[in-house]
Amino acid sequence: MATEIACASGIHTLPIEILAEISRYTESLDLCALRLTCRAMYQSSLHHFAQTFIRTLKTDLSPNSLVRVEEAAKDEIFGPCVRKLKIGRNSNCCLGPCIPDITSKEAYTQSWRDVMRRLVNCRSFELQYSTYTTPHPDGDGIVLDEATGLVLDAISTEQIPMESFSIEILNYRDRTRQDNPTQFGIATFGIPTFSQLKELSLMIPDAEPKTINWMAKTIQSTRSLRKLGILFNWNCKSTSLLSQLSSVGCLPELQDLTFSRMSFESSAALGMFLYNIRNSLRSITFARVELEAGGWRSLLHGLSGGVYLLDRLVLHRVLEPNMFVSFRNVPEYALKNMSIDRRLLRTYQMCYFDRMDVGFSYSGSNFNDVVRRVAALAESP
Repeated sequence: MATEIACASGIHTLPIEILAEISRYTESLDLCALRLTCRAMYQSSLHHFAQTFIRTLKTDLSPNSLVRVEEAAKDEIFGPCVRKLKIGRNSNCCLGPCIPDITSKEAYTQSWRDVMRRLVNCRSFELQYSTYTTPHPDGDGIVLDEATGLVLDAISTEQIPMESFSIEILNYRDRTRQDNPTQFGIATFGIPTFSQLKELSLMIPDAEPKTINWMAKTIQSTRSLRKLGILFNWNCKSTSLLSQLSSVGCLPELQDLTFSRMSFESSAALGMFLYNIRNSLRSITFARVELEAGGWRSLLHGLSGGVYLLDRLVLHRVLEPNMFVSFRNVPEYALKNMSIDRRLLRTYQMCYFDRMDVGFSYSGSNFNDVVRRVAALAESP
C-alpha cells in the first residue's frame, strides 16, 4: 500500500512543465542522476539537458560519423542546441579516409551542406589536424586530403552565419604515399563569406604565394573580425601577407591579434600593419616571430609611442636573426622557471617551450611606460 501511494504521489506525477522548470535548477551531475530516475524525469529534463551538454558536436570525417552527425542535425531537440561543430581525429588518429567511401563526392559534399543548414544555431566551426602535402611548383597552394577538401568545398559554397572559424592543417603526408588521390589545392576553394565572423584562426604550415593569397582574401572578407590568430611554420616569411592586409579600412574591428611562427623581413612592415588597426587593437601576442636585427626594439618603441590603446602584450620566444631576444634584465619579470609568465605564454598547444625560454607579458596600467622600459632593457642577440 505504501509503495502504491508513493508511486501515485511522487515528483514524477507533477505536470511536465513544472518538472522541466525543476530540472533547470540542477547542477550538471545532479541533472544526469535526475534523468536516470524514471521516464517522466528523462523526458521533462530533455530540453535542459540538451541546452546544457549539447553545445559542441564532435566528429571526424568518416562516412559513418557523417551519418551520426546527420541524425543529430535532424533531431528537433538536439539539433537547435548545437553551437559549435568540431571535427578532429578519429580512433585511427586521422580525420577519415583519404577518399570517402561513398557513392559520389558530390553526395558527400551535399550531405555536409545539408548538415550545416540544419544546424541553424551553429556559429562555430573547427577543423583540426588536417593532413597536407607540399604544393606542386605550378599548383594551387598546399594540397589537402580529400575528405577535408570536400568539407571545405561545402563550407565555401554556403552562406553560413558563422561567428568563429578555425582550421588546423598541420600533419604532413608524404606525396609519394598518397596513391594518387584527387588533388585539393587550398587556393582552388572559393573564399568563405562570413559576414558575421568574429573569430578566425588559420594554422597553415606553408607560406607559398598562392596559399598566402588565399589566406589574405579570406581575412579581408571578414569585416567584423575581432580576434585573429595565424600560425605558420616558424621560418615562413610572411611580409607579403602583411602587405595585402595593410590597406586602410581592413580589419576595422580587430581587437585581439596573435601571430605565431612567422618571419618578417622588416619590422616597418609589421609596424605599418599594426598602425592601420590601432584604433580597435587591444591585445597582441607574438610567439616565435622573427624580425631583422634591432627590429624588436624598434617595434616596441612604436607600440609605446602613445598612439595605441593596448591593454595586453605577450612576447614569447621572439627572434632576431636565428637568436632569441632576451628580456631577463626587465626587473618586474625575473622569469623564474615556475613564474606566471611561463603559464600564460603558451598561446597554442603547438608552441612548445623549455626552461631556457625567455619572454615577456604585461597587461595593466602604465602600459606605454612599461613597454618603453622593456624596449630599453631587451637584449638583442
